[in-house]
Amino acid sequence: MSVAVVTGGASGIGSAVAATLREQGWQVVVADLDVDDDLGTVDDRRVRTDVTDPASVARLAALLAEAGLRVGAVVTCAGTADNGPVREVGPERFALTLDLNLVGTYAVCHAFVDDLVHERGSVVTIGSVSGSRGSQHRAAYSASKGGVEALTRQLAVELAPEGVRVNCVAPGSTLTPLVAKAQGDESVRAAILASIPLGRYAEPAEVAEVVAFLAGPRSSFVTGQVWGVDGGQLAYGGWRSGGPRG
Repeated sequence: MSVAVVTGGASGIGSAVAATLREQGWQVVVADLDVDDDLGTVDDRRVRTDVTDPASVARLAALLAEAGLRVGAVVTCAGTADNGPVREVGPERFALTLDLNLVGTYAVCHAFVDDLVHERGSVVTIGSVSGSRGSQHRAAYSASKGGVEALTRQLAVELAPEGVRVNCVAPGSTLTPLVAKAQGDESVRAAILASIPLGRYAEPAEVAEVVAFLAGPRSSFVTGQVWGVDGGQLAYGGWRSGGPRG
């Protein structure tokens, strides 16, 4: 049975990814700060992990190796969104977001490179529509997710000769606890909904289906790509002629 590590797998998109991968036959290890260690149950393996701490990531890799688990897929869902105006977000606060979203993504990929090469496996990073466009009060988040997209392309090119595929899924506005916190104001939510041609937020399970496809063998000739799951947000130019949505 193939083993997939899902960081941030205890909630939100990560939880949906873990559930979908299990349904498709993967043995999933959830790596998250909000879990207790338990590698004894095939259907619910967990390791408490802080992706911003190199020692914690190294411990995750060591525990899986000791358990005889070869990792064939890594999905990097751990992330944060600390939004604020540029004048309020100083360099230290900015760096904290990059440390979790970008450096943490790299740290986990780095930790499992040898396993991924051995298994001819895959990596799916989690980006965002914010990685490809500007939006209000998201300097740190946008920079971190843009970095994830660039890192995805770089790792894809570097690891392709060794049989490892690396792709990025870039969700739009998705109904997760993180989004509920960041977009709690009704006027903000209304403005965001107006920017989504499909007229609604994504469900985490909809994002998870695309992640699972890219993690598995059905996408065997896909690498270095950024897959938007955004209801048309990036395609939308901000103007409508009116009339009902079809």
